[in-house]
Amino acid sequence: MSALQSPVIDQPHTRLPLTPRQIRQRNRGYGMFIHFGPNTFNEIEWSDGSLPISSYAPTDLDCDQWVRVAKEAGFSYVILITKHHDGFCLWNTATTGYSVAQSPVKVDVVAEVAAACQRHGVELGLYYSLWDRSAPAHADPDPAVYQNYMFGHLEELMTRSGPVCELWLDGAWAKPNEDWNIAELYARMARWQPDCVVSVNHTIHPAGKPMEIQLPIDMREGDALRFWPVDLRLKDPNFANWDDPQLYSWQGELHRLPFEHTICISDHWNWFQKKGEMPIREVDELEQLFYWATHNDNSLIVNLPPDRTGRIRKSEAGRVFELADRLGIRGGGRPLPTGPVNILFGAHAMASSEAADAFGAAKAVDSSLESYWEAAHPQAVLEVLLDAPQPIDQVVIHEAPVNRPQEDSFTTLHDYHVRAYTVELRVDGQWLVVHQGVGIGAAKRIDLTQGYQSDGVKLTITNAVAPPRIAHLAANHRQTCGLRPIYRLL
Repeated sequence: MSALQSPVIDQPHTRLPLTPRQIRQRNRGYGMFIHFGPNTFNEIEWSDGSLPISSYAPTDLDCDQWVRVAKEAGFSYVILITKHHDGFCLWNTATTGYSVAQSPVKVDVVAEVAAACQRHGVELGLYYSLWDRSAPAHADPDPAVYQNYMFGHLEELMTRSGPVCELWLDGAWAKPNEDWNIAELYARMARWQPDCVVSVNHTIHPAGKPMEIQLPIDMREGDALRFWPVDLRLKDPNFANWDDPQLYSWQGELHRLPFEHTICISDHWNWFQKKGEMPIREVDELEQLFYWATHNDNSLIVNLPPDRTGRIRKSEAGRVFELADRLGIRGGGRPLPTGPVNILFGAHAMASSEAADAFGAAKAVDSSLESYWEAAHPQAVLEVLLDAPQPIDQVVIHEAPVNRPQEDSFTTLHDYHVRAYTVELRVDGQWLVVHQGVGIGAAKRIDLTQGYQSDGVKLTITNAVAPPRIAHLAANHRQTCGLRPIYRLL
């Protein structure tokens, strides 16, 4: 087997194997989200359906460029927004006057993206918001009225677009769960697109609270599904636990549901592009999020929204190309990497101080990216000990930010506290400084100049503007990197 060949295997033994649809989704693994519509031209994330159609006016619309970027960046599929919460339809439909057909630029975007996907060998997924803030049918007291409107939309999309690999449903919070009739929707999808996976955002609910959201960090085996049938779990922009069991219940019966992670290329979590340039996530962070998100048969989609011209910006395309080069998937058609094995999960962790029990040292080596150790003082030490020496030639640090939501409730600024730090490894009972750094940020990958047999890792924060918060500390041996195997269909 060459370095670029992934083994084709039967899926590992589990209590509940993946279905054929789930296997196809798992084998895709890595996709690109595309948010585009009136919001793009109005500096807003959620609009209420009242933005004038005339404001939708891309000056150089190039849907083929979107798919070319996806292909070059190694994405296996794209997920295109067909209708966001505002109700504006990006395809030619007779069901509403709020669509591209009545806009200054009448290009059927869904049809153009579907054709581009077939030209470039990228699979097509579609996003559809259940919530519709412009359709009168949505407010009708009889749920069947809006269901018929929704089913009409989905039949148009699913019968005109060629093969569709995924339907990503959003906005279910706007009505009681049962009013969407997901069972009937799923049955119709099985007729229109039998290989298409279907899921609804905010898939799991806390016990006894069917209209509330269970965050992935709190998901446990047997937690209840809000909707059934579905093929995946969704909860943007959170991350599943590394040891997520994937087994969730509907009316007392367990079902296997992998998690599809969704993040923005923007560091400020904006889904729709803004007029000004937005900060872009660094490659170290994107690489580490990729490894985390595609672990455990899960998948990742990264949002790259086109700007007001109707094209994806060079800066953002360049960043996912840079990531693809690092992952070895540039140009597509290559197996996804698995990343090195982290040997610090669950190891014994101690800290010089802890802000509270909820932010103890163990949180830096647990199975969640969304928990963290927080020190009580700006200068602090985190020490992690192993039972026996292990080969280490790479250290990865994730710093947890202090988030500052902006007025639009979506755009978020991140403040990181660490200004200087050192990393030490314990070798033959002695601590050796192997790295001194300036700033950590969202994620920092440190490739050591040599390998060590070490039974301990120490992170010392020597300068910080406030008590540091470390979401995760990993120690790796790069030779444990691999390629994600391809599962056979059942």
